[in-house]
Amino acid sequence: MPAAVGIAWTMFAIMATALSLFSIGFTKYFASKRESELSATVVTMLVLTLILSTAALLPIDVFLVSSTVNSETGLKKDWADADTVYWITFTVQVLYYVFYGSIVACSFFVIPYAYFYYEEDKTKTKSTRRQGAFKYAIFFLITGGLLFFFGLFLKPNILPPHIDLEWFHNLLTESNGAKAFWFLVACLFLPGMAVFVIYTAPGLSIIPFSLIKGKPKIDAEFDHLHHALALVRERQLAIHQKQKQHSGSDQEEHEAAAAAAAITTEATALSAHDYRTLENLNDEERILVRRLEGIEQDKNQFLQKLIRVCQPFKVLIGLILIILTILVIVSLFMSAIDKLSFSVCGRKCGYIVSQTRLFNPVNIIFVQLQKLFPLDYVFMVGIIIYFLLATMTGMIQIGVRFLWVTLYRIKKGSTAPQGLLFSAIVLTFGLLAFTYTITSTVTPGYAHFGSQVYCNHTERGSRNCSIAIDKIVPCDIYAPVEICTPTVSSTLIDRMTLNTPTFGFLFYYSQWAFLVTFTLGFLISLFKNPNVKSTSEEEQGLLDGH
Repeated sequence: MPAAVGIAWTMFAIMATALSLFSIGFTKYFASKRESELSATVVTMLVLTLILSTAALLPIDVFLVSSTVNSETGLKKDWADADTVYWITFTVQVLYYVFYGSIVACSFFVIPYAYFYYEEDKTKTKSTRRQGAFKYAIFFLITGGLLFFFGLFLKPNILPPHIDLEWFHNLLTESNGAKAFWFLVACLFLPGMAVFVIYTAPGLSIIPFSLIKGKPKIDAEFDHLHHALALVRERQLAIHQKQKQHSGSDQEEHEAAAAAAAITTEATALSAHDYRTLENLNDEERILVRRLEGIEQDKNQFLQKLIRVCQPFKVLIGLILIILTILVIVSLFMSAIDKLSFSVCGRKCGYIVSQTRLFNPVNIIFVQLQKLFPLDYVFMVGIIIYFLLATMTGMIQIGVRFLWVTLYRIKKGSTAPQGLLFSAIVLTFGLLAFTYTITSTVTPGYAHFGSQVYCNHTERGSRNCSIAIDKIVPCDIYAPVEICTPTVSSTLIDRMTLNTPTFGFLFYYSQWAFLVTFTLGFLISLFKNPNVKSTSEEEQGLLDGH
């Protein structure tokens, strides 16, 4: 086994372990401490680990195919014969099938089952709850089965006209069962694009600007809440004094804290307006006291201590994230234009390109970093985590709604099990969309062929660039397949768009929708000031005990 293969899989094992630990910490951070369900928590951790590991497999895929080519000669290395390359790519392909198959199983059965199991009446036996959950989850399972069988007959197997490339022919050599499976996976990409546009795009601007502008420090918020609580108790005291004056009482003074804790027992002595006002003040007092208690607990947490230590670097981190975000957006925009202008077959194959002709900064950076593996791996995982956090931030800020009704409140230490499961599936969809975007739009050259090059000079029937170094050029779809090996990830995604061009059309124009949403979110975040006051939804969540 070549050393490169062992290095690649060792790095992936380390990173997958780190991502699983991140998923556990991420889930515990948002899970409700008062209301929890073991099955929902475990499923959320499992699903996040799966989708993060799937996205993190791309740099390994790129490294393995790139390591087969000698960059100085533009030819395959001596050990990279056809059988070795086949088994390398086959191993990666099997892993992708396992990961995507698990994601499909979680999306169409495991998550719905865990959701409805929690929704079942807690007074019922576990067996009865399982039966009830299965009864509802089977509907999603049947839906997945119907999509699979629909994919058997829907996908075209006709090569686009006027294209005679061996690379394209290889994309189409796939069994009907595999085509149906990837059609089912592509169906999950569609809601992923909606998540990408609605939540991820605004989140990419919310995170850096919140760091640069700075959310109010925890101590400042603590003082603000203390002041608000004092004002509430003064108003409560005024109403109680008004009541006592109305009843002829001679008592003139009371301690503010005692007055705040008192409950009106003689409601008839108050007007209807004063009574409603006092009830609202009592609710507001409960909210403020609960928030103060939460801040007191947060002050002693390790994360808050770490945040206070890193406080001076928040602006710098925010600026770095803005630069990263702008680079990604510029690359996405340039590739979108590139696809529209230079795609080999346009809409008929989902605007496929393997190398960008226009300037693409992120693609250039990653191709160069790939030569310094695992630097590209570390940077790619960092971007994956950033997009995950951006999606979660978008969910928190925008809310999970149906029309004007808030379905779930996603909040630190207060997310109900149903909200956890829902956020898990939303994040899964979002990272599926990210996988398409990073592979097909942001870094198409890196994601398709990595740093592979080939000798484009033939001398006496054989390729030899020893005296024509300038003829060693980056691999693309026109390159000889015996030298340039496309990554498994790009092959699978290109098959989705080539076999079902409608998916490619929708995925492509979703990138434009993403750019529009990001621009709007960027402008709003640029001019919006941080706000310390709780919203009505936050207040209602506190009153509900969530």
